[in-house]
Amino acid sequence: MHPTLLFLPLLASLLLLLLHDHASADCEPAACGNLTLRYPFWLGSSTSSQPPSPCGHPGFEVWCADDGRVASLKGSSIHVLSIDYTNNSLVACHAKLAGDDGVCKIDFNVSSSIALSLFNISPQNRALCFLYNCSGPAPSGPEYANATANCSSTPSYAYLGGDYYWGRPPAPIATWRCQNAYVPVLGSEAAVMTAANYSRLLKDGFVLDWEVAGVGDCRACNASGGQCRYDSAATEFWCLCPDGRRAARPTCAGESHHAPPLAHALRTRMCIHLQ
Repeated sequence: MHPTLLFLPLLASLLLLLLHDHASADCEPAACGNLTLRYPFWLGSSTSSQPPSPCGHPGFEVWCADDGRVASLKGSSIHVLSIDYTNNSLVACHAKLAGDDGVCKIDFNVSSSIALSLFNISPQNRALCFLYNCSGPAPSGPEYANATANCSSTPSYAYLGGDYYWGRPPAPIATWRCQNAYVPVLGSEAAVMTAANYSRLLKDGFVLDWEVAGVGDCRACNASGGQCRYDSAATEFWCLCPDGRRAARPTCAGESHHAPPLAHALRTRMCIHLQ
């Protein structure tokens, strides 16, 4: 046996490690402020034109601005405040409503901002309602708070309704002769606050969910030792296995682990050359 052949197993192993490390390094989790971005999210940029990254789903691109203080969904007015990967959800706020003059823009339709996205407004949210331009008696009762702002010449009132459902106004709205608007807010905060905290509730945002079916079961891929990727050209999720190959199924479990074609070809050529 040629002495050099003794090194072939070592060289092949090193090549496999290099291929795996390269694939892994390309999709390391990214940071934006206190957020950790990993599949299906990925860190994009507003300053350069780049193709969709295999590290995440195109609909989950995040732009990071103001030294990490603002993370937005591809530069939109939807700002990401936190991400819960376990429950496939995030807390977001709408820039138009979260500002100091948010109450001046309460007639804005939040649902329209995510209508074509992969996100849904979670049923965990409560409806924060506003009544304004009333032509009859002013809303009264302990559940109502005066929300009149400097931007308005007429009084407005806030109250907390039940679960938020777009297109289904909370029942008390119809009892007053007023124009109305309602926006989603965190149900967990609404449970311990009153309508008088409307400004805080607008700033703290609401919960958005996403469906696993739309982006792939990354948790199952990770559990099998793989890493999650997205093929934008084929519009499909795939799982990168530890040996550098693309799994034929959504996970790497139960599949034989062969060397990637490049490693196998190189090893074959080296053997032929040394014979």
